[in-house]
Amino acid sequence: MKGKLLLSVFALLPVSLLGQVNKAAVDAPPELQRYEIFAGVDYSSANQVKSSSALIGGNVGADAKLKKWFGGTVDFGDYGISATSNGLLKPTVTTFLAGPEFYIPSDRFTGFLHVMFGGAHTGGVSASPDISFAYAVGGGVEYQLTKHIHARFSGDGIWSSFVLQPNGAAGESPHLRVNARASAGVAYRF
Repeated sequence: MKGKLLLSVFALLPVSLLGQVNKAAVDAPPELQRYEIFAGVDYSSANQVKSSSALIGGNVGADAKLKKWFGGTVDFGDYGISATSNGLLKPTVTTFLAGPEFYIPSDRFTGFLHVMFGGAHTGGVSASPDISFAYAVGGGVEYQLTKHIHARFSGDGIWSSFVLQPNGAAGESPHLRVNARASAGVAYRF
């Protein structure tokens, strides 16, 4: 009898351990995907140019997560298609921004907030200077479509200083302008 009891204990021990390992795999948090690349279509204002319209363009960028809730982002945007055709000016705007990003993760949604610093270039209007220090404050949300692909929606305010009139007619003094930007696109996480 003692031998049968010992045999049944040793026979059930692997099944019991297998159940514990399987339970631990189910209870484990999802794997942190540290890197992300994204691309989107943007709608941006061009408030540094008088009599101009809003612009349509795109942006691409990358994120690197150091923690589940914190990382950094780099964003490059180029806007050159007039959203309305007033015929007066045809400005273009190019931005390059980078900075810290904070994440608010959940099951299928991830919220994010960022502050980015860099530069902005205005072209097509003969403004001087045409390059300015810029910073952006904004955020957005991503929705998980598959393990690696996410839909991304974001919005920013991009602050920059340019002359008010083309060709320095405002005495080369900087004027702070805020360009609102809305973006919709996709992100790939790995």
